[in-house]
This record gives sequence, structure tokens and C-alpha cells, in this order.
Amino acid sequence: MVKTRSPHPVAPDLLDRVRNRFRDFPLTRDWQLSIDALQPGAATLSLVPTERTVNGPTGVVNGGVLATLADIGCAMALSTYFDGRMPFATTDLHVRYLEPADATVLVQASVVRASLRSAILECRLLCDDRIVGLCTAHFTIKLKPEDKIEGSRGTLT
Repeated sequence: MVKTRSPHPVAPDLLDRVRNRFRDFPLTRDWQLSIDALQPGAATLSLVPTERTVNGPTGVVNGGVLATLADIGCAMALSTYFDGRMPFATTDLHVRYLEPADATVLVQASVVRASLRSAILECRLLCDDRIVGLCTAHFTIKLKPEDKIEGSRGTLT
């Protein structure tokens, strides 16, 4: 499937603004979640496993943590369409666990398709170049009357 990309680049300061916004968010602070990159319609995050995120002595990242990472990664990718704002909510999330996540988790999320009312995203969870999880997500977009989206066909309201 062809991916829908925002036709406009992200603002040069968007990554710093998003990092600052989520700096004291419990998941980024307590889980040591890092927002590594934001590109038009895409986000890359990483998580170093800690005792807060693994299942006991196994060192394997908890499945609920992986699902949360996928959800956050997809939300970050979609937020690039709105200059970092998040006028949307997750309405469906599917995670397929393929292997144990036993190392730093790299989250790669991207927009597959987006409209004014909804978006479909995909996310890969990787450990040492191994795919440990594949995810898809659906978001409902709730724009306010004053919101505008810059698109390839002009400004959409």
C-alpha cells in the first residue's frame, strides 16, 4: 500500500517542541522513552529496558509496554500533520508480538492513509534489527472549526 505523506516538511523546531512537551510525561520520564526523530508522517522512538518495563528477571519488555510504545509512536507520527498538536484519539490498535523484546526497542511508526476524519498508521517494533512486533492503528480526528491542515490540494478546513 502506498503511504500517504504530508506534502509539507515538519517545522525545524518540531522535534524540540515535542520533546519539551513530553519531557515530564510519566512514560517518557519513568520509562526512559526517547523521541528520536520526527519526519512528515513518521516518528522514531526508542526505549531502553528497565526494571519498570520488563517482566521480572527475564529482561523481556512487557507486552503492554510494547502496545503503549506502538500507540505513542503512531500518535507522534500523526501529530506531524498538525504541527505537533494531537486533535485525535486512538480508536483501534492491533499488535502482533513476533519475538521477545529483550534489548533496546526501536519504534518506527508511519502514516499509511489520512483524511480529515481518520487515519491509519503502521508501526514496527525492533530489537537489534529483529522485528519483535508489528502494529496497525486507527485514529479518529476531531478538528476544531479554527483548525486547518495544509495539504497537496491547498488548505483543508
